[in-house]
Amino acid sequence: MGLSHPTRLGVGGLLTLTGPWSPSLPGVSSPRKLGRCDGLTPDPFEVVREQVTAQDAARHYGIAIDRHGKALCPFHNDHRPSMTFKGGRFRCWSCGASGDAVDLVRGLFGGTYMDSLQRLNRDFSLNLPLGGKSTPQQRAEAQERQRTKELHRRFETWRADTINQLTACIRAANAADWANLTPQEEEAIRQRERLEAMADTLSHGTPEGQMQLFRDRKRVSLSISSILAT
Repeated sequence: MGLSHPTRLGVGGLLTLTGPWSPSLPGVSSPRKLGRCDGLTPDPFEVVREQVTAQDAARHYGIAIDRHGKALCPFHNDHRPSMTFKGGRFRCWSCGASGDAVDLVRGLFGGTYMDSLQRLNRDFSLNLPLGGKSTPQQRAEAQERQRTKELHRRFETWRADTINQLTACIRAANAADWANLTPQEEEAIRQRERLEAMADTLSHGTPEGQMQLFRDRKRVSLSISSILAT
């Protein structure tokens, strides 16, 4: 699933980003961002994305958003608001869930992407002529969105795990006993500035910066294992 100006960054034959928070595999095209399908019929998913933001949908379906623009994530047992909204999309910084209004509705109510589209069309009085059955093209696009969502989930899982590991490395450096340093603590102290920079990029950096680290994930993993190895 997935913001403006999609980019394709190679990732050693594995995942790439085709837009902020939208990883895909080589050979799998990204969800199209077009105002019309085949130049003839308006793309209903694009129309909904333009008219209903994830924040609009969240408020409509009972998700309370505080004055900082944050909300408790409905997709996990959230105790502190970890869901944010930007550019018409939502993102949970704890569980990694993210997407547009259609993705939010599908997560809340289940069903297919077309079911979620029809719900938004009805509840926000968009009056889109969706018809009874989806076309082969709409079904293919819904399958593509599902495939992209799974790829994004895999990327977010790696990102969250790596942030936790980097935090453990930084904690080891900060808690080290300088009078009796272990080899792992020495390595943590030596790399502390770099570890902090990587953790900051994965937590608050740009999609491009995060993908640069993902491309270099083997090097990142080696740095972590040299400190956390038992």
